[in-house]
Amino acid sequence: MHRRAIPILAGAILFAPASVLAQDADHSDRGDVADFRDHEDDGQPEPYEIGLDGRPEPSWSLSIGVPVLYDTNPFWDPDGSEDAVLFSPSLALTYAHPELIPGWDLELSGGADADFFSNDPDELNEGRLNATATVFHRIAGAGTLSLGFRARWVYLGESFDHFDHSLQRYVVAFAPDISDKVGISLSGEYRDSGQPENRRVIGTANFDVTILDTPDVRVGFFQEFAYSSYTAGANDGREDLLSLSEVSLTPGFELPDGMRLNLAAILFHRFSNFESSRFTAVQVGPTLGFSF
Repeated sequence: MHRRAIPILAGAILFAPASVLAQDADHSDRGDVADFRDHEDDGQPEPYEIGLDGRPEPSWSLSIGVPVLYDTNPFWDPDGSEDAVLFSPSLALTYAHPELIPGWDLELSGGADADFFSNDPDELNEGRLNATATVFHRIAGAGTLSLGFRARWVYLGESFDHFDHSLQRYVVAFAPDISDKVGISLSGEYRDSGQPENRRVIGTANFDVTILDTPDVRVGFFQEFAYSSYTAGANDGREDLLSLSEVSLTPGFELPDGMRLNLAAILFHRFSNFESSRFTAVQVGPTLGFSF
């Protein structure tokens, strides 16, 4: 998955009511939101290292993200919740092997990320361990097809001492060739879990557009829609449409090699036939990214 400049300033303006007593945080899409901020689901492999012979060669890479975000509705409550500051560090180690077999590239990744909130950390904090295996096939003149398996283990609580659930995700994606300034990805996924209420089928579409690109600044817009149909447990029959919109600004500062700085405004809105699952929220704040 190609990690573009990681969002640093997320902004949009939204009114959120004062805190509500005894709220329960909604954790059903937290990991997906973290993937969105990192542009995980763009359907493209990591950039390859080129050997002396001019051909891509196997390589290792380490990516670190350090966002600090203002969140207008951290509980994802349909009636709003007291705003909070979110610190959401991430770390991922990736191995890429181009042409593992003719026409197919392999990418393996393992990592961890976490959400630390300034308010109600025992209820809101979430830690995640992630492992992925993806193969990519380049279709000349059309785009990139990928087949992937992803596993996620989720821990809750102020110290992440409560194991909540695990997910096994089976993903097919296609990223058509459009242009250097426009990226599109379409995917279908089945998500299995030991908790029946987390089992669902998901269809995702996203696009990334460069609005302005000069030596001084890059301005981009990234939009993702994820439709979920739950198939078991307490959520059986639930249908959601999660919309995630980001406007990002990457200043043209001279930074050390491997360091990325970006400002972004992210608006989340989830439509659902379950009224308690609907919410709107905005995240705004700085992020630094490092790649080695």
